[in-house]
Amino acid sequence: MDDLLERIHGCLVGLAIGDAWGMPGQASPEGTRELHGKITAFLEPPADDPIHGGLKAGQVTDDTLAALAIVRSIIRTGHVVVEDVARSLVEWIDEVNGLNLSYVGPSTKRAIIQLKEGVPPEESGRWGWSNGAAMRIAPVGFLYPGEIEATVEAVTKVSLPTHGTNTAISGAAAVACAVTQCAISRSTITDVVEAAKRGADLGEKRGYPYPCPSISRRITFALELVSADKGIEERQRDLYDLIGTGLASYEVVPTAIALFALAQGEPMETITLTANTGGDCDTLAAIAGAIAGAFKGVSAFPPQHIRFVEQVNDLDLKKIATDYLSAIEALHSEPKPETPV
Repeated sequence: MDDLLERIHGCLVGLAIGDAWGMPGQASPEGTRELHGKITAFLEPPADDPIHGGLKAGQVTDDTLAALAIVRSIIRTGHVVVEDVARSLVEWIDEVNGLNLSYVGPSTKRAIIQLKEGVPPEESGRWGWSNGAAMRIAPVGFLYPGEIEATVEAVTKVSLPTHGTNTAISGAAAVACAVTQCAISRSTITDVVEAAKRGADLGEKRGYPYPCPSISRRITFALELVSADKGIEERQRDLYDLIGTGLASYEVVPTAIALFALAQGEPMETITLTANTGGDCDTLAAIAGAIAGAFKGVSAFPPQHIRFVEQVNDLDLKKIATDYLSAIEALHSEPKPETPV
């Protein structure tokens, strides 16, 4: 369990550092280079940035805050309970006045309003198509280490309140299944990628139907693009042009996984690549950073980066990881119901 704590802690740290590292990134890789040269540290966004203007260097966004809301729900209930996930997300939005924050996504805002109006959480996310489920899902991958089907079931329950479409669930399942593979010691990059693809295929069969390109096939294509004999910036541009880095899960998730693979799972290399690729950079880096953190563990991160992001955001990620592990241990210690003869 010490190894699992190392990976859970690494996942949370990678998500938070990736979120904050990518937050000042711009809509295109060229835009990021023009403004920052290259993001290699925690930076402030321009004051007039339409999404993140006014945030401080090292400040996290909805990617991290929503993920922690999910973790709090699971710690509180000991299970994935759709109604409590919805409750936790509403609590988070209320705490940060999220309906008035520019960086909270459209699917989440729409669903939270419906939840507040009394729409059941199994229905409130029926139009949620964007990457909001994928950005917050990584810690769910630790609930059932190595168990793809059980992980997809948990992902579906967590996603329903705000992102209940098959495209959103497919992207979230790819991320969580990558993490559930990372939870197994000695997993390889190939193992992680294949788990993500399997999760994407299973997730595509869940939720409300919505036009959805195959995320698993796009992961395969994204990996081909980053394997080309080209410079790093050219490969980033190929991902930006041919896969995408925008709000759709079928863009951000394949690109994040491809850059994780390109960086060989090294967390800060993964985060730096994603933060400089353009588009929804904070979500891209949060997803890839969470997977890399789960893959390598928290000891792969520079301690000064962990301290900084925790200080800026008043977080204690080790305590959260420890409490979450206790909830996971309790979940697996429960007696299983007897099978009827």
